[in-house]
Amino acid sequence: MMIAADRSWRVSGLLTGAVVVFSILAFLLLAGEGLSLAGEGTLTLAEAYRLAIENHETVKTAVEGVAQAESGVDKATSRLLPSVTATGSYTRYTEKKLSGTMAIQPDDSTTLDLKVTQSLYSGGKEWSARRQAKIGAEISRLGLDAAKEHIILATANAYFGVLKARKDVEIKDAALKRARERARVADANFKAGTVTKTAVLRAEAEAAGAEAELTRAGSRLLDADNSLRRLIGGAGEVNVDEPARQALSDTGVEELVKTALEHRRAYKQSVLDEKAAGEAVSYAKGNFLPSLSLVGEYTHKDQDPQTTFYVENSTSASVVLTYPIFEGGLRRAELSEARSRFRESELRRLGLKRDIEVEVREAYNNRAAVRAVIDSYEKQKSFAEEDYRMVFEQYKWGLATTLDVIDADTTLISAQRSLMNARYDLELASLQLKYSTGTLLEEVLKMNGEGGPGR
Repeated sequence: MMIAADRSWRVSGLLTGAVVVFSILAFLLLAGEGLSLAGEGTLTLAEAYRLAIENHETVKTAVEGVAQAESGVDKATSRLLPSVTATGSYTRYTEKKLSGTMAIQPDDSTTLDLKVTQSLYSGGKEWSARRQAKIGAEISRLGLDAAKEHIILATANAYFGVLKARKDVEIKDAALKRARERARVADANFKAGTVTKTAVLRAEAEAAGAEAELTRAGSRLLDADNSLRRLIGGAGEVNVDEPARQALSDTGVEELVKTALEHRRAYKQSVLDEKAAGEAVSYAKGNFLPSLSLVGEYTHKDQDPQTTFYVENSTSASVVLTYPIFEGGLRRAELSEARSRFRESELRRLGLKRDIEVEVREAYNNRAAVRAVIDSYEKQKSFAEEDYRMVFEQYKWGLATTLDVIDADTTLISAQRSLMNARYDLELASLQLKYSTGTLLEEVLKMNGEGGPGR
């Protein structure tokens, strides 16, 4: 009875494991068919970049920001141009008033007034405001490129995350097959009387644990797939392609730091922010200067009856000079605030410069570290595979214990995952270094055959 129950338990475990493996393999097959049915085939890394740039809300929001900033330039330009105002009015009086025989108030009156105003000088404030608006538009365009670059890096992380998860499923599936083979050997040895029931139970428990690990790996693959689809805006499953390995540049870290300060959008934005803050100081200084404007006016009136001093048409031109004398200290406060903001922008630019230098060095060192350990992990994996093969052969003949073969299998799984992660981490580290130096967007656009940034 006990033996029958044990066999039933093992059969049930094998069936459960078969269902798990079938589900994972079905997912992998459907993932490949999902895009194929849509007519797109396998998703390449370059295509993922393109879809993310086209579809993600962050990029679309940045595009709207550019449009708003360019409208700001138009608004600032409008203040330099003349303004034309037309005013019409109709007045009905309650009664006509006379002074002797002269009419001094008509029954009704209609007036049309056309006024043209052109600012001639205002302390340079309008020009300063326009320069600030143009700087703001350039900052927005840089922000659009920065948004694209950020989405590219996020897409790369998600893309390689899918590759990692898929490879992990393969590793866990192979581990489950080895665990089932160990369980089969343990059962055969138990029937031959060379091992105790404990060895069989331990092997079965390890197989069940391997099934659970495979299930969790499949769940992580689904999560990684969802993350990638969120970025690229796709529907259905995606079947990612293994990208070609990137060529690793041997450019020194000091040269990379210089490149970053020349190309990083965030640093360019900080330089422009500082320039805009300087224009704001000029604008505040303009409040202390007089303003001069030219006003031309044409007036047409119609009265019934006409008053004694009625003038039907009149044209005038005026030159208006305005000089602020006292406004409660407002101008000085605004100038002081503008100067403080300028100093603040200088400090932000300097701080960002130092942060970028540290970021580039960290990315460079991280890539070097990952690159250096790959050879060690390849050796570890090779030794672990050979060790497991030898220990398993001994285990089949009763020369090694269950713990020995399980320990060898654990070492093998760890070596396989370490090497897999290191290889993909090296690709991501290279992309992170390009992102840190501000050259990632240009490379991706070149990869997709597009124009330069900002297009």
